[in-house]
Amino acid sequence: MGQYHKLVNLDKQEVVDPHRIGLFSKQYEHTGTDASLADAIYLLVMSSPASGGGDWPATDVSGRWCGDRVVIVGDYTEPDAIQNYHPDSGDSSTLYRDSDSWTDISASVRDAFSKVFPITYKVEMKELGGEPYESVNRVIVH
Repeated sequence: MGQYHKLVNLDKQEVVDPHRIGLFSKQYEHTGTDASLADAIYLLVMSSPASGGGDWPATDVSGRWCGDRVVIVGDYTEPDAIQNYHPDSGDSSTLYRDSDSWTDISASVRDAFSKVFPITYKVEMKELGGEPYESVNRVIVH
């Protein structure tokens, strides 16, 4: 089945879920396109947004994670894989699951991407097994 990943901020306990920004969850599915998970990291950790020619426009999340400990964590993450991280449980292998209760800023990243890239999103609430979930599709604007 493969390992699933998401972007987490250990200091702010915030998360970006690839599904909620119109991507899939495996590493090869995160890069190589506009509005990728790599672009999300860049947007969130930049130190001087919109400060000069050629810069991305400032958004509500530009630089939000600058200086923080940020990790792309997988559901197979081993306990010793994240240096200098000591969760209350003592087991970093639960970080992928534990981060489900953290603040999800994926919708804010989507909004920011719509300002930076020629992209919009179609978001629909659906149900799976009686549980609601957000279905997100990326729409490239030409």
